[in-house]
Amino acid sequence: MKRLLVLLAAPLLLAAGCSSASNGTPADGPTSAPASAATSAPATAATGAPATEPSGTAAPGTGGGVSSTGQASTSRCHTGDLKLSLGEGEGAAGTAYVPLIFKNVSDRTCTLYGFPGVSWVAGDDGHQVNVPFARTDAAKSTITLAAGAVAHATLATHDVGFYDAAQCRAVSVRGYRVYPPDETTSIFVPLATKACSAKGIDKGRVSPIAKGATA
Repeated sequence: MKRLLVLLAAPLLLAAGCSSASNGTPADGPTSAPASAATSAPATAATGAPATEPSGTAAPGTGGGVSSTGQASTSRCHTGDLKLSLGEGEGAAGTAYVPLIFKNVSDRTCTLYGFPGVSWVAGDDGHQVNVPFARTDAAKSTITLAAGAVAHATLATHDVGFYDAAQCRAVSVRGYRVYPPDETTSIFVPLATKACSAKGIDKGRVSPIAKGATA
């Protein structure tokens, strides 16, 4: 009987051995690869791209940087970059036209765009007289100023004698308070004269900044 059992068991053991060999995996071996082998390489290795964008670039129009095209950017002129003065004026039909000159006294190139803010000032405290100068309807353009270069805006005013004295209420003024475009710090430009103190009477007009010292 024992011999019969041994003979019957032999085919079963042989079949089990053949099944294990057919799939190439030892019966007592691991059923999966080690965790370290399953870990994939970083995504950047496949593309060759850096993980983050390079720094040290600035958008066009900002100061001191490099534009996306690789060219040095030019920022606007700040109050501290400029010296203001009045040029030679001329008159026509009772109106005086005087160039307000902007000189770039910095050691860099900068730009001006649009209208300066202009108003009459008087007294030791520099208080404003009348309303700020109105803007003309002339077209604006960007003016690039190299170091030492100049640009101008034209101021148009009238003699107080053209107005009724009671309506005008003329007062002595010391000159102009001028804000360069987009700046919040002003520059005083001296000019001792008279201006109407009644709001809206004989208010001056200012043109946008243009290249050169005169039109």
